[in-house]
Amino acid sequence: MIQVNTRKLAEAIREADVFRLPEMTSGTAYLFEELYERLTRGKDVTLSSLDFNAFESDDINSLNCLHTEIFERNYYTANGIKSALRQIEPVCRAVDYV
Repeated sequence: MIQVNTRKLAEAIREADVFRLPEMTSGTAYLFEELYERLTRGKDVTLSSLDFNAFESDDINSLNCLHTEIFERNYYTANGIKSALRQIEPVCRAVDYV
């Protein structure tokens, strides 16, 4: 049986660094905002709405690397943590006070 100290867990969450996006070129940032973010939120993106002069082919590769190396890895890590926490059975016990 897995036991979790909820105080330590909450403290670790509070002390964790806030996720920040890495530095991006203007073209990669454009693709991230106009394409990636919209698609991940379930919004439609039409080809006619994209400004193809705002990015280059290298920016597409950069966004692909961001997805693979950061976003996808964080997604799987978060899902692993979530699954582990959901499998923990609550334990009721009396607390001893001194």
